[in-house]
Amino acid sequence: MSRFALMPTLVCLTLYCLFRISVLAAGMSFGSPPDLAVVVAGAVLVVVLGGLYLAVVLRRLPPWVLAVQVLLAFGPYTVFGDAWGPVSALPAAALPLVLAGWAGWLGAALVVAGELAVRLVWLPSGGLAYALWAALISAALGLGFFATARLGHLVRELEATRAEHASAEVARERLRIAGELRASLGTRLAAVITAGRRSADDPARFPPAELVEGARQALDAVRSVADDYREHSLAAEAESAATVLAAAGVPATTALAAAVRLPVPVDTALAALLRRTVIAALRSGVPSGCRIELDAQARFTVVFTGLPPGALREAVTGTVITGTEVELAEEDGRAEVVARVSPPAGRASARRPTPVATVPWLAWCVLLVLEIDHLGTAVLRLFGARQLALSVPSPAELAVAAVALPAVAVLQLHHVLPRPPGVQPPAWRVTLAAQIGLVVLALAAAGDIAPLAYLGLVAGVVLFHVRAPLSWGLAALLVCGVPVLLYGVEYVTGGPFVVLGGLLSAAMAYALCRLPVTAGQVRQAREELARVTVLKERLRIARDLHDLLGFQLSAVVVKGELADRLAGGAPGAARAHLTEAVALAEQALSSVRSVTGEPAGPAFGQEVEAARAMLAAAGIEARVRLGAAPGEPAAIVLREAVTNVVRHARARVCEIETTTSAAGTVRLRVSNDGAPPPVAGRPGTGLLNLASRARQAGGHLSTERDGERFTLTATLPARPPAARPVAGSFLQDKK
Repeated sequence: MSRFALMPTLVCLTLYCLFRISVLAAGMSFGSPPDLAVVVAGAVLVVVLGGLYLAVVLRRLPPWVLAVQVLLAFGPYTVFGDAWGPVSALPAAALPLVLAGWAGWLGAALVVAGELAVRLVWLPSGGLAYALWAALISAALGLGFFATARLGHLVRELEATRAEHASAEVARERLRIAGELRASLGTRLAAVITAGRRSADDPARFPPAELVEGARQALDAVRSVADDYREHSLAAEAESAATVLAAAGVPATTALAAAVRLPVPVDTALAALLRRTVIAALRSGVPSGCRIELDAQARFTVVFTGLPPGALREAVTGTVITGTEVELAEEDGRAEVVARVSPPAGRASARRPTPVATVPWLAWCVLLVLEIDHLGTAVLRLFGARQLALSVPSPAELAVAAVALPAVAVLQLHHVLPRPPGVQPPAWRVTLAAQIGLVVLALAAAGDIAPLAYLGLVAGVVLFHVRAPLSWGLAALLVCGVPVLLYGVEYVTGGPFVVLGGLLSAAMAYALCRLPVTAGQVRQAREELARVTVLKERLRIARDLHDLLGFQLSAVVVKGELADRLAGGAPGAARAHLTEAVALAEQALSSVRSVTGEPAGPAFGQEVEAARAMLAAAGIEARVRLGAAPGEPAAIVLREAVTNVVRHARARVCEIETTTSAAGTVRLRVSNDGAPPPVAGRPGTGLLNLASRARQAGGHLSTERDGERFTLTATLPARPPAARPVAGSFLQDKK
């Protein structure tokens, strides 16, 4: 897309330079062979002027070059006279590109006024009509060049800031999640730490059971929060909920407003809220009905009938969704959960739309100016027909042209009116055919009075709406074929500027139609990249919450249970275990902050020592044989594997072993006895996390069960793979 961003400017600039050179050559001939040296000198000046403008567009020249452009636009009048023609459109376009605010537009206005003054005072042979036309064409083409360059800059800027935009969205999401974690987990962990400290001071008076219960609640909260941060969408969750409820015999209806686009975090959080609500309702019995609704005002509602009081209270209590109010109302067996989504902070209001939203209208306004330029050119030609030696049509022909030309302009503006992506104008094939017929009729009736560049404007619309290669043929027929049809072959071959002027109008019209669409596509791609990046970050945080805090809180539970057993017979040992449990709870509280920061992987050696301590606290013998020192992925696998052993197995021995293969891979093997019987259904979240991490690291994970022995094997590369980067003209066209 970035290549297309500058292509319209380059094409229009090339056609403009060729057009001005051809007009210069025709103006210097006056029916005789032109002075070749003078034409070449003028062509060089035109090319230099075009090159300077291109350098301005590329932002590679200092502002003082603008003075050189102005001199090149007006200085050649002293040599070429009337034949030089108005070329001040380029400096008029360059000034607003370089000078910010009113300074640029004031400079452009002065350039246009200078063109008018030259034609009125210095070279008055064309009369007032020609002078007004010179100022009009300079202003219209200057505005067209400015718009194509500025839209090209916008496309390039949008594409260049894709990664930065994604990073900013990730940082914003981290801050939001950090606030939610502090609200949902921080309070629980603080209570666990307080209870642990009281028990460590006096186990007999304050039994460790309070610490154990608090740690278990915090662990359940970690699992719930981690699941909420995974990739869910409200639409998919509503469909799944309807399927589950139908399978349970509960009639359910869903009505989600398609026009409502929720921010990704809110969409995911509402999906999690719906999932918890449905699970809680089914656990409390079989509801008699359910209604799931998201209305056009972004008000999300879940209503259950036939539920006992308090059935949904636990699912809703403590739910924190940024920018959303969650309420629960219960009455006579009816439970209603309502979430009102507030407008996201930091978004542009309707009164101040984003630049990408306004550029289609900017382009449309420039096209409106070009239409005014062409209509004004026709009026000025009619007004100055005698000075310009143009033939005046009959009153009947003028009447036809007076009706047809405005109709062409109205249809033109109708065809380029900004619309949603993929939406074509109503009955555009009929209206486009009518526009083509009307422009041919107007040119045939008006003769010299109507500029042939009208054909280029219509050809630009054809290029925009009709599919290639048919559009190319139709555009070529309009720009080249219609003049031949109306005036003969010698008319076109006698002056190439006839075709070049039409091509320039076509290129500019097409660019002004196409660039806003491209800017919108780049913006969508940028937003999609940010969305995917944020979802990946949420998934990382979910995994880290599950793996890191799950490990630490499981250790707190184990230490607390052990201290509870020892409190009566060995209070000193109980205090030691409680002190360790408090330290682990404090680490967990610190981890709540760390998981929302930049990811930093654990060291494998530290994880081995932590695994030894946790296994010992649970009364499990640890047998460790290390033949290699793996990196972060293996450390995370080890942490989750040991946590599963402590939580789910009645193990006596746990073996941890690492080996290196000749292929350069490291194998981590964690094996334990006392494994519980397998449960039918999906594997646990922890194993799914580990399998995902192993795949991301370039390896794979496998499990094996032999009676009561369970073995987990992770094969990983010695060096993880490197991360992928995220990130119309007044032609003197006489017959």
